[in-house]
Amino acid sequence: MNHRSQKPTSDFFRKFGFFASFTILFTLVGYTITMGLFRAFSFNVSGTQDWNLLGGFVSVLTLSFLVGGLVTSVIDRVNADIVESREKAKLSYEIYQAIFDKLTDPEQEAARRWILVNITVKKENEDIHAWYAQTQEKIMAVDASWGDGLPEGQRAVKMTLNLFDYIGFIAKNYWDIEDDSLDWLGLPIAKIWKRIGPYALEIRSLRKANDYYIFAEYIGNLCIQWRQNRGLPDEDFAKNTL
Repeated sequence: MNHRSQKPTSDFFRKFGFFASFTILFTLVGYTITMGLFRAFSFNVSGTQDWNLLGGFVSVLTLSFLVGGLVTSVIDRVNADIVESREKAKLSYEIYQAIFDKLTDPEQEAARRWILVNITVKKENEDIHAWYAQTQEKIMAVDASWGDGLPEGQRAVKMTLNLFDYIGFIAKNYWDIEDDSLDWLGLPIAKIWKRIGPYALEIRSLRKANDYYIFAEYIGNLCIQWRQNRGLPDEDFAKNTL
């Protein structure tokens, strides 16, 4: 018991002795270097060791340390910006790769193709309730059900909305999405959101769920607006094409 209680004390004194010795040594070395520099400075200015010049020498030394510290700070800031830029680029690429893998997944591509084939874009003067009823009937039709018992259309729309919600969440919170990314994402998302966006918003209204696929809406509107701002036309879907 006594041995254990003495060990922390001995460690403390050993560390304290080390730091005290280092401090004394550093002070002596610093004093020797400073006095040596002062003698050289004094002889260069007056030809003798003039202690009246000590104040001026200290001022020059202080200014040198200040400038050196400023330069060091600038270099550190530049290096930090370079590292941050590289990390940002790496993260952006990793996000791009993750989204690319999801977009090109065969099931996801099949789901988007089902939407393009079966859901029409709501016209501006078209009644939303009538359009929703027609679209809902197509989506919930059970012509070809998947293994989980869901109608093919329901599965396709749900899968696509989940993907867009994921992309929108990443884009809004973690990804500084830029023009080159929208060049790539703009068309495949915009043409789908124009078909399922009004459908999702009508469900949101019916459910009174204000947060229903809000990130899907964010990325969908972002891609549509981006294409409109650049005067890019809507794509006409052609059957039996890639």
